[in-house]
Amino acid sequence: MVTASKTASALSETTADKQGDDVPTKAAGAAPRKIPGNLPYVTANGTLKKVLERLIEASRPDKFNSDFLENVLKLTGGSARSAIPILKRIGFLTSDGAPTDLYARFRTEGGRGPAALQALRTGFPEIFKRSEYAHSVDDGKLRDIIVEITGLKPNDQVAQAIKATFNVVKSFIPAGMDPSAAEEEAPSTDDLASGGTSGHSQPASSRQSHRSSNLGLVYNINVVLPETSDMRVLNAIFRSLKENLMQ
Repeated sequence: MVTASKTASALSETTADKQGDDVPTKAAGAAPRKIPGNLPYVTANGTLKKVLERLIEASRPDKFNSDFLENVLKLTGGSARSAIPILKRIGFLTSDGAPTDLYARFRTEGGRGPAALQALRTGFPEIFKRSEYAHSVDDGKLRDIIVEITGLKPNDQVAQAIKATFNVVKSFIPAGMDPSAAEEEAPSTDDLASGGTSGHSQPASSRQSHRSSNLGLVYNINVVLPETSDMRVLNAIFRSLKENLMQ
C-alpha cells in the first residue's frame, strides 16, 4: 500500500496478478513526485477486491498477515500483501494486524454496508470533508474531488489508483443505504486503545463526575483516550459517555 503523500514512483512496482480495474503501472525511473492529501491507494485493486470478498467467508484470524493471505485466502504475491496496509488505514486492522470490530461487522450480511461506509470515512477523510456523501457521487464527481485534493491531472495514474481503491470499498455499500447507519460503526474505544495508529493510549485530562440525587454518591470516571486527531472518534466516545453514564 502506498499513499498519495508518498512518491508516485511506487507505481513502477509490478504486481503478480493485475486484473479487473487494476491501474497500469508507470515506467521505472520516473521522477518522484510529492502528492498532497495522504489518500491511500493500491495499484492492484482487483486483488484488493478479492481480499475483501474472501475475508468475509474465512474465519476471523488472530492476526491478519501474509501467512493468512497465502494459506487461508489463497492470495499470494506483493499485490496481495499490499492490501494489509490498506486494511489498517480503513480501520479493519489495528497497527499490529489484529482484526477490529469494524472488520467483524463487515463480515456480517447486515453490517457490511455500514462498515464499508465507515471504512471509507476512516481511510479517506479528506474526500468526505469535501462531500459528506462522497460514497454516492458519480465517478466524474469523485475524480474531481481527488484532483482538487491532490492537484493531479484527471488522467494521472495515481489519481486513477486512488479512485479505484475508493470504489473497491464503495462497492460493498448497498445503493440507497442511509448514511446514518454507519454512525454506530465508528471504531470502538477498545479497538483504538489496543491498536489504533500507535498502539498506545494516554490519560485523559477530562474527568466526569456523576452525582446520585437519591443516595448522595459521587462517582469519578477516568477516561483513557486513544491517540487520535480524528474528532469523530472523540465525539463518539463522549457521546457514549453522555448516553450511558450521565442520565
